[in-house]
Amino acid sequence: MKIAVIGGAGAMGRTIIRDLSESSEVKQILVADYQEGKAKEYAASFKDSRIKGSFVDAYQIKETANLIKGYNAVINSAQYYVNISIMKACLEAGCHYNDLGGMFHTTRKQLELFDDFKKAGLTAVLGIGSAPGITNILAGYAYDRLDEVEAVRLSAAAVDMTDMKDIDVFAPPYSIRTIMEEYSDESVQFINGEYKTLPPLSGAEETVFPELIGRRTCIHTLHSEPATIPASFKDKGVKEVTWRLSLPPEFEEKAKFLASIGFASTEEVKVQGVKVAPVEVLAAVLDKHVKEKLEGVELKINDVECLRAQVIGKKDERKVEYVVDCIARTHSRWGVDCSTGVPPSIVAQMQVEGIIKEPGVWGPEQVIDPEYFFKELAKREMCVEVTIKEALA
Repeated sequence: MKIAVIGGAGAMGRTIIRDLSESSEVKQILVADYQEGKAKEYAASFKDSRIKGSFVDAYQIKETANLIKGYNAVINSAQYYVNISIMKACLEAGCHYNDLGGMFHTTRKQLELFDDFKKAGLTAVLGIGSAPGITNILAGYAYDRLDEVEAVRLSAAAVDMTDMKDIDVFAPPYSIRTIMEEYSDESVQFINGEYKTLPPLSGAEETVFPELIGRRTCIHTLHSEPATIPASFKDKGVKEVTWRLSLPPEFEEKAKFLASIGFASTEEVKVQGVKVAPVEVLAAVLDKHVKEKLEGVELKINDVECLRAQVIGKKDERKVEYVVDCIARTHSRWGVDCSTGVPPSIVAQMQVEGIIKEPGVWGPEQVIDPEYFFKELAKREMCVEVTIKEALA
């Protein structure tokens, strides 16, 4: 199989490439990125003839289609702004597609391409990273075992125990652009059977996660799970689908401050006669900050993340609650958190192998067999744990 990764030079893309490289079934891998030099440099670092780097401007649909033509599947790990453009390029080139999410609103627009993908005989899986992605499939596991589903409450929390060697560095765990949106945009949650728009940083709720993470306060943020799960679980009567997030507290405090003073804004401001978007300035400054602080420093990353689906419903007329957790630690060989990069690699291979068969545009919970997927996660050192509470009368 031949798989292209757009945004392959970014942090998530690099983990995707690494996972694909360890599959003997993958015969060609394309690392495509707007930063051509970084894409080619990373591809060359593997010293593997299967892997090559290339430039791509994903907004250019025809040029992107020409680049990916002949590949079986495309993994989009770029910012979600280009999701629809890349999907259209896949339709033109005849490639299966998956991505890391569309921050709810873009995901909803992507679903409108269902008929186009169905007619082309292609599958598109939307939001198949850690969250969205693993979270959807954790919920799907519980859904399959219940007669009725009342509520799906999704959450995630992480703790970073890396020895930073007394270096004071502000290093985002994923795209700072995405984090700024999560902390500044209104979120959309599915509550009492309808979508509701809620203020930024609302819905604070204490949640007890497994050991090492412990008790954390989680908040609503804009996310893609509520964009697909209400329709997916409609047949069993779902009335609530919500999402909450807790990032490491020290990081979270600083990120919230930056969002509060306007660094989340994409609206350009004039600085000494030059128009700049505050969020792009922040991204550039942070990139420089992290590089300078960590240049020549060898760090052994040590973090742990819990992705959770709490699903409440009924089985045989009794109330049942499933708590399904995925625990992801730093990969022992790769030295990185792979919870976001591994799932799209697994799913792209499932798409090409025909394990995901039904053409169209889908949420992960609709087309991915949870038990098959969990076994693949376990091979990458991620474990899934289930707790079931059942009323006796």
